[in-house]
This record gives sequence, C-alpha cells and structure tokens, in this order.
Amino acid sequence: MKRDKATKLTTAVAVIVIAIYGLQLHYRYVAEFPAFVHSWSQTDRYAIAIGFLNNNFDLFHPETLILNKQYPHWWKHADSSAITAVDFPIHEYAVAAAMKLTGNTSPIVFRLCTLLVALIGMAFLYKLVHELTGHWLKGLLVALVALASPVYAYYAAGFIPGVPALSFAIIALWAYLRYLRGDDRYFAWAMAMAAVATLIRTSFAILPVAIVCFEVLRTILRRTSLLPKLPAILLSAAAVGSYMAWNAHLRSLYDTVFLSGLAPANDITELKSLLSQAADNWRYSYISKFQQRLMAAIAALAIISMILKRLRNKRKLSAEGKKPADTSLWIFVGGYMLGCCMFAIAMAQQAPDHDYYFIDTFMLPLLLAFALVLRVWPRSVRRENTFSGLILVVLIGGKMLVDVSKDLKHRRDYDDRSYQTAQAFEGSEAWLDSLGVGREAKIMAMYAYPQNTPFILMNRTGYTLMWYDDDIVSAAIEFPYDYIVIENRRFRNDFPYHKQYLSHLQPLATNGKITLCHYSDSVVIHRVEDFEIATK
Repeated sequence: MKRDKATKLTTAVAVIVIAIYGLQLHYRYVAEFPAFVHSWSQTDRYAIAIGFLNNNFDLFHPETLILNKQYPHWWKHADSSAITAVDFPIHEYAVAAAMKLTGNTSPIVFRLCTLLVALIGMAFLYKLVHELTGHWLKGLLVALVALASPVYAYYAAGFIPGVPALSFAIIALWAYLRYLRGDDRYFAWAMAMAAVATLIRTSFAILPVAIVCFEVLRTILRRTSLLPKLPAILLSAAAVGSYMAWNAHLRSLYDTVFLSGLAPANDITELKSLLSQAADNWRYSYISKFQQRLMAAIAALAIISMILKRLRNKRKLSAEGKKPADTSLWIFVGGYMLGCCMFAIAMAQQAPDHDYYFIDTFMLPLLLAFALVLRVWPRSVRRENTFSGLILVVLIGGKMLVDVSKDLKHRRDYDDRSYQTAQAFEGSEAWLDSLGVGREAKIMAMYAYPQNTPFILMNRTGYTLMWYDDDIVSAAIEFPYDYIVIENRRFRNDFPYHKQYLSHLQPLATNGKITLCHYSDSVVIHRVEDFEIATK
C-alpha cells in the first residue's frame, strides 16, 4: 500500500514537472501564426484543419485551401477541388473539432491541441522509462531530455504531425513493455497505438515492423508464440494498408500538396554529401551540445560501472522476475535503429532541409537506448538520495530549459519571407469582405510564400504562385481565377526582374500591405512608380 502511494506521488510530481516545463517553453508562442522554419509544412497542416470546417468534417476527403497542387504537376494544373491526399489526418480533425467547439480558428487552438498531445506523450515516456529502469527520477530525466531536444521543442506546440505520432508511438512502446513483463493483454494495445502512429505519419511504420520482427525472433528462440498475436498484427496492418490504398485513390483523383514517395540519393557519393549536409545543418538541432555531452558522460560512467561490477563478481545485468533481459532490449533497439537508418537512406534527398524527420525516426530509439544506459545505475531507496537526485534532475532540466529557450528564440530572429507574408495578409479577410469580394471568389496569390498562408488569412480558396519559373507562371496566368492579390513589398522588389508579368497587373484596391488586381492582356504598369500611384 505504501509503495502504491509512493508511486502515485512520484508520478504526480513527475507529471507536474513535465507540464510546467512544457508550458514554460511554449507560452510565449502559442498564439503565433506559423512562420520561420518549415512554415510551408506547418501552414499546409493548419489548412487541413480549416478544410474540415469547410467540408463539414468529411474525414476521408481532407482538403487545404489551394486548387493547384504541387504533386505531380508542380503547381501547373488547376484542379476544381482543394481535396488532397495526405497521411491520416486524425490530429487535424481533432483540432478542427476544437475550433468548432470554441468558435476560434486562430493558431492558438492548433498549438494548444498539439502541446496537449505532446505532454501526454512525455508523461507516457516517463512511465515507460520508470518501468524500464525501476526509478522515477530516471524516467523524469529522459522526459526532460526529450522535451528539451531543440527540434522537438520547436514542433511540440506546432503543426507538424510527427509530434502527435511520436506520442502514440511512445504509448505503443509502453504497452509493449507491459506485454514483455507478462501481461499479454497489452500486445493488442501496443499494435493498435503503433498503427495509429503509422497512420498519422507513415515513417512510424518502422516501429510496428520492429515489434513484429522482434516477436518473430522471440518465437524462433522459443520464448513466445506468434500465433496468438496474429489477429492484432493483421488488424493493425489492415488498418494501415486500407488507408494507404484510400490515400492512393485520393492522389489519383485530386493530386496532393504533400510528398508521397521516397526520395533516395542517386548514388553513394550523393548520399554521403546529403547526409553530411544534414549533419552540418541540424547537428545541434536534433540534440543540443549540452545534451550530447550529458548523455555521453552518463554512458561512459555506466560502462565503467558495469565493468567494475563484473570484475567484483556482482550480479550480471539480467532480468529479475518477468523483466526482459537488457540484451534482448538492446537487440530490439538495434533493430529499430536499423530500420531508421534504412528510412534515412530512402529519404536522403529530404534530410538536409527537414529537421523534423528526426522526430519521425531516430528520436525514439535514441531515447530508449539512453533509458537502457540509465538502467545500469543502481536504484537508491534512501530518502536523502532521492531528494538530492530530484534536485540534480531539476538543475539539469533547468540548464536544458535555458538552452532550448534560446534556440526557440534564435529560430525567430531573422527576416523571414514567410513571416512577412503572414504580416502582410493579416486582416485581409475583413478587407476583402469590405470590398465585396465574396467567399466563393477564386484568388491567385502571386509570389506569396508559403502556399497556404495567404488563403488561411483571407479565408478563401484559390491558386498559389510562389515561383518565378516561366513555365509555372505562364500556366498559372491561364487559371480561372477572379482576382490576383500581391504583396506591395513583393511587387516593388520584384518588378525590375519580372516585369514581363507584373507589368500586366491592374490594381483595383489596396490596404497598404497587399493589392487586389486584375490581370490585363496589355501592359498597365511601366514603372514601379505607376504601381505606387495606382495604389495610393
């Protein structure tokens, strides 16, 4: 009874610390419109949630707000619908439901929903490591390390689906550990949660594959039987496979704004170059310098401790009771890591520009490996040692909090085109309403970046034109739009270089930041000054 009360108390303390830590990191940014690093992907996901409000919550026909998709036509084909193929958007669907209930479609709703799921995932990470290591402070330390990973911290209250997918993957591993400890009921839960993670973000398929492969190995070693687990495995595979088939169907009918295939390097030389670029770009974004040193120091001391124990003929590092042996868990982690390496190779073209792929792949097995290293350390039951350990963990967490807070600020400390676009289109919905531009009007957002940002803020659908490539512009000019909208700043900066298109814009009205135009067959603007005069 006393032990149960102590466990409940330490769990409550850990959850409170995790919640305070997460809120302290993100309270400054929860109302921020997505901009800066990877604003493109983030606004696309934001638009999916808005799309569910527009399509009466049709989960199986997700849509954004743009009518010309990136794939496969590279924005050069005008579709009649904004429906798009995308990984199962259950998180965006839940966000849309929250928006409907609160009557609020601002970014704060999306960010808070993601943060809530992220903190739940961290609470289960704590539980997972606590059960794995036998000590609650070790679980809290691993959770704080995860929360303070710069890349995770940036997206934990954001729009990228990797964070909610990771939370479900953590829950799946927690359930799988319970199964390995002897409770067979949890295997079905593990496969179900792993399937949800995979549906949200396909790259998380590495986890259920690793679990199944590990179970096959255990069956070969006669430690278990695979037959009773087949229903859960097959149901999970059927759920993932069915939605993948549906997604392929959507892609064939409506195209997509999301990457839907592998992107490997062309040869080994390019592979080395791409991975080197990714390491240079994101070396301290995945895990901070302090975290790398901390984990390396703990690993080194753990190895020394293990060697000394064996030299002194102490008990070997094996399972007690129903606990699985460390060596078995290391095999699982090794297999999981191998799958992540294979995926990284298959997506090498994306690695230099997409830091959040780390959340999808290596983050979870690295955290598991760190937990296994911590498992070597003895468990102290003395109250004074527990108190001093808590102080040490809090101090380490505080140092990581300071470091990652600086990183979050640094990611926003530059003149960013996506931020400029968001600022320019702020208030554009009411402005267009005042001009009598109906919600059904199709707008061409000319040279606005990223693609969904202007349409979210205008609360309208239309066509994106982000690039100056002649083939893209010449195709877009022929789209069946009603109006063109362009940022005044963008027009002034770009007119000298792209006047063959910009000179045909006929200004209709401006709010000082953006201008509503028609496209004329003849030249209307001969100089930038002509545009300035027309928009006064």
